Amino acid sequence: MYDVVIIGGGPGGYVCAIRAAQNGLSVALVEKDKLGGTCLNRGCIPTKALAHTAEVMDSAQRASELGLVIPEVGVDFPRVMAKKEKVVAKLRGGVNLLIKRRKVDFVSGVGTLAGTRAVEVAAPDGSVSRLEARNIVIATGSEPITPRIFGYDGVNVLTSEDVLKLSALPKSLLIIGAGVIGCEFASIFRTFGCDVTLVDIMPNILPMVDDDVADVVRKSFKKRGIDIHTGTKIASVNIVNGQVEATTEDGSVFRAEKAILSIGRRPSTGGVGAPDVGIDVGPAGEIIVDSKMRTNVPGVWAIGDVSNKAQLAHVASAQGLVVAANIAGEKCNMEYFAVPNCIFTSPEVAAVGVSERGAQEACIDYKVGKFPFVASGKAMAMGETDGFVKVISDGSGRVIGGQIVGPHASDLIAELALAVSRQLTLEDIASTIHAHPTLAEAVCEAAEAAMGRAIHI
Repeated sequence: MYDVVIIGGGPGGYVCAIRAAQNGLSVALVEKDKLGGTCLNRGCIPTKALAHTAEVMDSAQRASELGLVIPEVGVDFPRVMAKKEKVVAKLRGGVNLLIKRRKVDFVSGVGTLAGTRAVEVAAPDGSVSRLEARNIVIATGSEPITPRIFGYDGVNVLTSEDVLKLSALPKSLLIIGAGVIGCEFASIFRTFGCDVTLVDIMPNILPMVDDDVADVVRKSFKKRGIDIHTGTKIASVNIVNGQVEATTEDGSVFRAEKAILSIGRRPSTGGVGAPDVGIDVGPAGEIIVDSKMRTNVPGVWAIGDVSNKAQLAHVASAQGLVVAANIAGEKCNMEYFAVPNCIFTSPEVAAVGVSERGAQEACIDYKVGKFPFVASGKAMAMGETDGFVKVISDGSGRVIGGQIVGPHASDLIAELALAVSRQLTLEDIASTIHAHPTLAEAVCEAAEAAMGRAIHI
C-alpha cells in the first residue's frame, strides 16, 4: 500500500509527488498521457516558446530604430513549431528524471477511483492494475470549453491546444474570447504575419485587469493591426467554402481561415469517478475542497485546475506542496491573496493582489502610485516605453496589490507579490535601493508616487 497515489502528472501532481517523496512517503503517480500536464505539453511552455519567437521577430523588425540593418525578417513556421516541441520535450525529460530520482513510481494509464483507498489504472495496452493507497490526490486538470454554438471541429475551429499542433501558418485568424489565452495568441500570430480579428462579449479585452492596464494592450494591438471587437456576441459559427464565418447577434459577419475558441476551461473530472465514492462536486464540475485541499471524503484530496480555485500552474504546484505537507503531518493552508497572474502579450501584463477596481468595489480606503516606463532610463534604452507600474496600498500604506503592463512585467511582478504576501509597506519598497539602470526602478518609483514623492515624474 502506498502512502500517496496521485492521479494526474501536471504541475500540481508531479510537484506533490516529489515533495511527498522528499517527506519520506511512498508515492505512485498515475498519468494517462505525458508528464507535465497541460502546462508543459499543451499550454504555458509551448505558448511561451512561441511568444519568445514572436518577441525576437518583433525586435528584428524594429532593428532600424537601434541603428541595425536587417534586410528581411520572415517566419519559417515548421521550424518555429519544431523548436517549440524541442523545448517541451527537454523539459518533460527533466520532469521524468526528477520523478525517477525521488523514487516515485510512475504508472502510465487512466486512473479511476476504486473506493476511497484504491485507484484502478487502465494501461494503454488494455491491462488494469490496482493501487492501494492511504491517501489519494486528484490532479486531473482542465480542458477547453467548446460549446456547440461555435462549431468546434478541431480543424477549422480550434481550441488553444489544437493551435499548437498547426503545421502551416494560417493567413487569417478569428479569435473568440479576449481573455489571457485569446490575447496571447492574437499577439503571437499577428507578429507572425496573420490577419487577426479578436472578438469578445465583454466591454474590454483582458477583463481580469484594470481598464487602464488593458487599454495599453488594446492600443498596442490596434497599432499593430489587430482588429478588435468588444461588447460583441457571436450568435453562430459555420464553415462556408472552407472558411470560418462567425455571425454576431446584430448580423455582422467575421470571416477567417481558422478560428480559435478561447472562452475558458472547465475542470476535467469526467471518468475519475469522484461522485461515485461520495466526493462533493460543484456546478462547474469542480471538486470541492477546503483550505487544506481536502475533499469531504477523508484521505482524498484535490489540487490544480480540477479544484477550480485559480487555473494557474503555479497555484496547482503550491496546492500540491500544501497537500504533501498535510499528509506528512504538518498543518498547512492554501492562501490565494498573493497569487501573481502573468499575461504574455506584447506588451506583457502582470497582476497580484487587489486591483484598483476591486478596491473601489470593496470600498477599501486605498492609495495608488503609478510610474510610466517612458520615464524609465532602462526602458528608454530598450525602446520599450509603453505601459507603467501601478502599486496599490491600503490607507495605512500596506501594499495590497499591483499591476504592471510593459517590458518584463512577468518578471517584475515578483517584487510586488512578495510585498503583498509578506504585508510590506510602500516605505519598505521605496527604502530598498534598486539598481540603476533597471526596469525594477519603476516599481520603487511607483511606491514613491503612492506616497506623493516620486523623483522622476
